Amino acid sequence: MAEAREVKAKEAPRPREIAPGFAEDEWQELPAYIPVDPEEHRVACVIAAAIAAGDRPESEMKIRRVSMANPEYRRVACIATAIGAGALEESSFKVRRIYKKKDMEKDYAA
Repeated sequence: MAEAREVKAKEAPRPREIAPGFAEDEWQELPAYIPVDPEEHRVACVIAAAIAAGDRPESEMKIRRVSMANPEYRRVACIATAIGAGALEESSFKVRRIYKKKDMEKDYAA
Protein backbone atom coordinates (compact mmCIF):
# COMPACT_ATOMS: atom_id res chain seq x y z
CA MET A 1 0.00 0.00 0.00
CA ALA A 2 1.16 3.44 -0.80
CA GLU A 3 0.97 5.98 1.94
CA ALA A 4 -0.10 9.44 1.09
CA ARG A 5 2.06 12.07 2.72
CA GLU A 6 0.82 15.53 3.25
CA VAL A 7 3.43 18.03 2.20
CA LYS A 8 3.16 21.31 3.99
CA ALA A 9 4.25 24.35 2.09
CA LYS A 10 6.48 26.65 4.05
CA GLU A 11 4.56 29.68 5.10
CA ALA A 12 6.09 33.03 4.39
CA PRO A 13 7.06 34.81 7.57
CA ARG A 14 4.40 37.22 8.69
CA PRO A 15 5.47 40.84 8.88
CA ARG A 16 5.72 42.32 12.35
CA GLU A 17 2.71 44.37 13.33
CA ILE A 18 2.56 47.51 15.46
CA ALA A 19 -1.12 46.77 16.10
CA PRO A 20 -3.44 44.06 14.78
CA GLY A 21 -3.79 44.57 11.03
CA PHE A 22 -1.05 47.23 10.76
CA ALA A 23 2.26 46.01 9.33
CA GLU A 24 5.34 47.63 10.85
CA ASP A 25 6.99 48.24 7.47
CA GLU A 26 4.19 50.63 6.41
CA TRP A 27 4.52 52.88 9.47
CA GLN A 28 7.29 54.91 11.08
CA GLU A 29 7.47 55.89 14.72
CA LEU A 30 7.14 59.60 15.39
CA PRO A 31 9.78 60.77 17.89
CA ALA A 32 8.55 62.60 21.00
CA TYR A 33 11.62 64.86 20.90
CA ILE A 34 13.56 66.18 17.94
CA PRO A 35 17.21 67.27 17.98
CA VAL A 36 18.12 70.93 17.54
CA ASP A 37 21.43 72.65 16.92
CA PRO A 38 22.97 73.67 20.28
CA GLU A 39 24.49 76.77 18.66
CA GLU A 40 20.99 78.04 17.84
CA HIS A 41 19.88 77.51 21.44
CA ARG A 42 23.00 78.67 23.28
CA VAL A 43 21.06 80.72 25.87
CA ALA A 44 18.85 77.73 26.75
CA CYS A 45 21.95 75.53 27.12
CA VAL A 46 23.63 78.03 29.45
CA ILE A 47 20.48 78.32 31.58
CA ALA A 48 20.05 74.52 31.73
CA ALA A 49 23.69 74.06 32.77
CA ALA A 50 23.36 76.75 35.45
CA ILE A 51 20.25 75.11 36.88
CA ALA A 52 21.87 71.67 36.82
CA ALA A 53 25.00 73.00 38.55
CA GLY A 54 22.88 74.50 41.31
CA ASP A 55 24.97 75.83 44.18
CA ARG A 56 28.20 74.23 42.95
CA PRO A 57 29.83 76.89 40.76
CA GLU A 58 33.08 74.89 40.54
CA SER A 59 31.34 72.03 38.72
CA GLU A 60 31.72 71.51 34.98
CA MET A 61 28.85 70.65 32.66
CA LYS A 62 28.99 69.22 29.17
CA ILE A 63 25.86 69.37 27.07
CA ARG A 64 25.87 66.41 24.73
CA ARG A 65 22.51 66.80 23.09
CA VAL A 66 19.78 69.42 22.88
CA SER A 67 16.26 68.32 22.00
CA MET A 68 12.90 69.99 21.90
CA ALA A 69 9.41 68.57 22.08
CA ASN A 70 8.12 67.50 18.68
CA PRO A 71 5.08 69.74 17.97
CA GLU A 72 3.44 67.11 15.74
CA TYR A 73 3.77 64.47 18.47
CA ARG A 74 2.28 66.80 21.10
CA ARG A 75 -0.63 67.76 18.83
CA VAL A 76 -1.51 64.14 18.02
CA ALA A 77 -1.17 63.09 21.68
CA CYS A 78 -3.54 65.88 22.77
CA ILE A 79 -6.12 64.94 20.13
CA ALA A 80 -5.92 61.22 20.95
CA THR A 81 -6.27 61.73 24.69
CA ALA A 82 -9.13 64.22 24.21
CA ILE A 83 -11.01 61.66 22.11
CA GLY A 84 -10.32 58.97 24.68
CA ALA A 85 -11.38 61.21 27.57
CA GLY A 86 -14.61 62.03 25.75
CA ALA A 87 -15.49 58.35 25.67
CA LEU A 88 -14.20 57.47 29.16
CA GLU A 89 -14.28 60.60 31.30
CA GLU A 90 -13.03 59.00 34.54
CA SER A 91 -9.96 57.43 32.91
CA SER A 92 -6.36 58.56 32.54
CA PHE A 93 -4.20 57.92 29.48
CA LYS A 94 -0.50 57.64 28.73
CA VAL A 95 0.71 57.98 25.14
CA ARG A 96 3.56 55.52 24.64
CA ARG A 97 4.14 55.67 20.89
CA ILE A 98 2.72 57.47 17.89
CA TYR A 99 3.16 56.10 14.40
CA LYS A 100 2.87 57.91 11.09
CA LYS A 101 2.05 56.22 7.79
CA LYS A 102 5.08 56.11 5.50
CA ASP A 103 4.86 57.91 2.19
CA MET A 104 4.82 54.96 -0.21
CA GLU A 105 4.88 57.10 -3.36
CA LYS A 106 8.60 57.80 -2.88
CA ASP A 107 9.35 54.10 -3.41
CA TYR A 108 8.02 54.02 -6.96
CA ALA A 109 9.37 55.62 -10.09
CA ALA A 110 7.06 57.95 -11.99
